[in-house]
Amino acid sequence: MNTKRSLVALAVSVAVLVSGTMSSFAGADGGPRSNGTNVLAHRSDTYTIRFRAGEVARVAVIGDGDTDLDLYVYDEFGNLIGSDADYTDQCIVTWVPRWTGVFTIQVVNRGNVYNVYRLQTN
Repeated sequence: MNTKRSLVALAVSVAVLVSGTMSSFAGADGGPRSNGTNVLAHRSDTYTIRFRAGEVARVAVIGDGDTDLDLYVYDEFGNLIGSDADYTDQCIVTWVPRWTGVFTIQVVNRGNVYNVYRLQTN
């Protein structure tokens, strides 16, 4: 992926996360999260984040363009809440939790090399 395309993808994802009418406290309990790391080929990274009931929750992943990344969100009972499993490394899942609780976020690398990515929540 070229640098210009990466910057545009990052800008779009950040705009999606902060747009709308939600307050700055909506989403993840304790405020927005951001983490930059890499996921190895054919592996996954897992995060647990507490989200608040009745507030828009968003999780976005922006990769380096080298492989396909997929994003899955599960509730505390293991039910799939949402996913973005297309053929890119730019993913977003948005939902409104019915209760305050811990959600599991899984980033899966479908490619043959590692992918450097940033995970962001609102």
